[in-house]
Amino acid sequence: MTVTPTEPPLPAFGVVVVAPDGDWGPAVRGLLGQTAPPAAVTVVTPADPSPDPGLRFEPCTPETAAETCVEAARALPTPYVAFLHGRDEPLPDLLRHLARAARDGAGLVTCGTLRLRPDGLVDGIALTPGLDGAAYAARRDLLGTTGRTAARVMVPRLLVRRRTGDAAATESAARAAGAAIVRETRLTSAVDVPPMAAARHRRAPEQVSVVIPVRDGALTLPAQLQALASQTYRGDWEVLVVDNGSTDATREVAEKSRLRLPGLRVVDAGERPGESYARNRGIAAARGDLITFCDADDVADPGWLAALAAAAPDADLIGGSLDSSVLSPAYTDEQPAPMTEQSDFLPFARGANCAVWKDVLTTIGGWDERYRGGGEDMDLSWRAHLCGYRVRYTHDARMHYRLRAELSSLARQKWNYGRSGARLYAAYRHAGFERRDGRTVLMNWSWLLLHTPDLTRSPTLRRRWIRYGARLSGFLAGSVERGVPYL
Repeated sequence: MTVTPTEPPLPAFGVVVVAPDGDWGPAVRGLLGQTAPPAAVTVVTPADPSPDPGLRFEPCTPETAAETCVEAARALPTPYVAFLHGRDEPLPDLLRHLARAARDGAGLVTCGTLRLRPDGLVDGIALTPGLDGAAYAARRDLLGTTGRTAARVMVPRLLVRRRTGDAAATESAARAAGAAIVRETRLTSAVDVPPMAAARHRRAPEQVSVVIPVRDGALTLPAQLQALASQTYRGDWEVLVVDNGSTDATREVAEKSRLRLPGLRVVDAGERPGESYARNRGIAAARGDLITFCDADDVADPGWLAALAAAAPDADLIGGSLDSSVLSPAYTDEQPAPMTEQSDFLPFARGANCAVWKDVLTTIGGWDERYRGGGEDMDLSWRAHLCGYRVRYTHDARMHYRLRAELSSLARQKWNYGRSGARLYAAYRHAGFERRDGRTVLMNWSWLLLHTPDLTRSPTLRRRWIRYGARLSGFLAGSVERGVPYL
């Protein structure tokens, strides 16, 4: 007889929602949808209480909110109390993950937050061991005590959505409650890379939107549009060519393809440059519930869209394969590694070939427009992972990928990749993204120095040296910009 091990019981959690401005609706709505429901909820607010019998209200003024918050937490009957600001939006697994982290008796548990701009797009993430702006929970018996030592655990997941405009109020509420918690804490666990999340099985997409960001792509766009016109997918779909400020005939090229692609639309994104900005404009204009992304200088395989749509019911974000053998046969050694062979932190889907459900993009805030020239696809996938979504790979969704041929363009690309690596490290290091060790850094720079003569030996060796040199230089520049040691 096989006995299936059962998970130890989770400690009960109460929640105090601090709403000194009277707006507590977003936090309470999120708490009602938790996979591990709270045992009790107290709302500290000056507003008139709701008739909902499941909520307890404690009146306060903006000046007394901090003191009332602590007293309300100490009055709860649960061993742990989580604190939220009224406009925080907890994701469904918040309390379950906090409870798992607290199960071994930790005194303080913090988690990551996803910061959103007022328009709902991502404004960054907060994954730090400290209490500055973090969503957190504390053992109730520690509230109001001083001089005691308690273990502190950080859950490296993004479990709360927070609007940027609310950061000051939220941090004020966190400090108010945190001031009453034991001051001396020791960090026992700050890194626990989350396993793949179990996908919620979805239906087949009702409509698929293909978003193509493009800037001055008149020479290469026709081949991509011809490839899309030859897709084997028989479901409902559309193509959105998002013009990111082109000065050539890109728009005319797109308009001429309407006969072959009746669902084609041109979307203007010329207000400011950036692939992420263009992709977000495409998402906003898309009619489909599944959004796919490709580039204007690549060529989709005939079964590309069908493969992404077939994988979508069992995943939240899907990456496809990139094959450079057709468009860049001279650079086979630069073939991008498939997702199954990636070694950086968590697997990621490349922006040149991926699909995401629109509701997932809405939840995680779309593409981060601060990444320029690289790293934005890693950031998108990693945010999806840490918010509890599943990122899946399908080899059958093949995109013929074009590598940079000109050395100046290649160097600029690798430089940007290096800079974005430092930005990613600054954002995700507390979730488990590790920088290279000192020995590796020394070996990389030593190799570059020893192989300097390659610049004059042959075009192949010169290209290799420029690729490595530009990326290492980008690491260095990004480290200075971000204030992190990512060399």
